Amino acid sequence: MVEEHPGFAGVRRALGGVGSPFRAPHINRLARISLVGNLAQLTGGVAEFNLPATSVKHLFQQLAELHPLLGPHLREGVAVAIDGTIYQDALLEPIGPNSEVFILPQIAGG
Repeated sequence: MVEEHPGFAGVRRALGGVGSPFRAPHINRLARISLVGNLAQLTGGVAEFNLPATSVKHLFQQLAELHPLLGPHLREGVAVAIDGTIYQDALLEPIGPNSEVFILPQIAGG
């Protein structure tokens, strides 16, 4: 199940859906976000999102608004992979409109 930013689904339907020749080119320009590990437990089982985030900080704000239980985990620290590159301190990293972003929980070690 993929959760899409509220408001975009209505626009897509009005324009004829994802495969429609009437689709505006910018409508499909959402980053694809995947939660890895147990993070999806905090979103009711939703592990994939399509969101218009422009940075990791912006993404974290959007996810925390959609799923408040996820917010503290994002603030405590997670690893973020953007288009195949993993970042530990990623808040200021940009996210492109068609990027693939994976959010990985902290791994405790000893």
